[in-house]
Amino acid sequence: MAKTPYRDLASESILSAHLSGVQHDVNKIQDVLGMKTDVKENHPLLPVTDQEDSTLRFRIYEADIRNWTTQPEPVIYRDGTVVDPGEYELYPAYGAVVFVAQQHTDAEVTADFTHIIGEANILDDIAQHAQEIEQIKENMQGPGSGTEEAVIRVGGVEPFYPVAGTYLSHYRRDYNPIIESGYHTESHRPAFGILVYGNTIDAFPFPITRKTTFVRAGLCLRNGNDTVRAKVGIYADDGTGRPSNLIFQSPEMTIAADGGWGYADLQVELQPGLYWIARHDGADAYWNGLHQMSAIPLMRFNGETFLQNLAERPNPHTVFGGYRATNITYGNMPQTFPTSGELFRRDYYCSPWLITG
Repeated sequence: MAKTPYRDLASESILSAHLSGVQHDVNKIQDVLGMKTDVKENHPLLPVTDQEDSTLRFRIYEADIRNWTTQPEPVIYRDGTVVDPGEYELYPAYGAVVFVAQQHTDAEVTADFTHIIGEANILDDIAQHAQEIEQIKENMQGPGSGTEEAVIRVGGVEPFYPVAGTYLSHYRRDYNPIIESGYHTESHRPAFGILVYGNTIDAFPFPITRKTTFVRAGLCLRNGNDTVRAKVGIYADDGTGRPSNLIFQSPEMTIAADGGWGYADLQVELQPGLYWIARHDGADAYWNGLHQMSAIPLMRFNGETFLQNLAERPNPHTVFGGYRATNITYGNMPQTFPTSGELFRRDYYCSPWLITG
């Protein structure tokens, strides 16, 4: 840690350089802390009257508050009237004014000034970051139903910062795609040609751990019977691990029957939290997406099954990929996720995407 090499002074006259060094250090500390200020108006200044030479009395006036700033420039008043700055010399760091001429003993000298107070912006920043960290921790834990028999947990953590152009979906974020030999090919497994019938809405968990801007939505079609129409939307979470209110939907994407990517431009900013990314199909189509092992799992734990006194008992965990609502007429996505939507599990999912800006 760097330190100014002060040393104890011997019995000698204190030089101005000694004080200047301390003052410079104080200013550096103030810069780092980002000190806050306050404003005083018509603040009284008291005269210094204890000099042996009476002609020096009532020339120096001091406030009981030091550490004035020079911007905005302090204003000095005498009996309520602004004093010409040519009549005095200002010492803002010390909260003092020295008049060229002696003032009348009954004069009331006041000042308007801004001064440094004992509060720092850095403390607010620390408190804000601490709150953000706690929010991220809370988001990483995921919501639960709170029951013993059926507890839904949203898996997946986002231990990275996606740069502009990153595709985000319901893929697991608790993986490490980089290994010593290069890219870890088993980090994500894709899915190809997965049939979804028209008028279906699939919603998948979509955790966001920091404020993120999205500029495009995307879908990847393997093939269809005709030109395929679809939309991507984002639903809020209702607090129990289920999609609720629609936050936004993309413009319609049309993709030729022989497949490929379809995109729609948008400008959306999401705050940290749990959301649900949804795809709404206009017709039967075969989509590309994610393998079950690469998708964020929604887990239900069955306590009754777990506690059965059996030598071999079934797995008490049921893993789902999202919520599916069928027979939802294609068009504008419902403002509230349909109550008919139920948890569903597949080996392969037709994944919607949002692209960061």
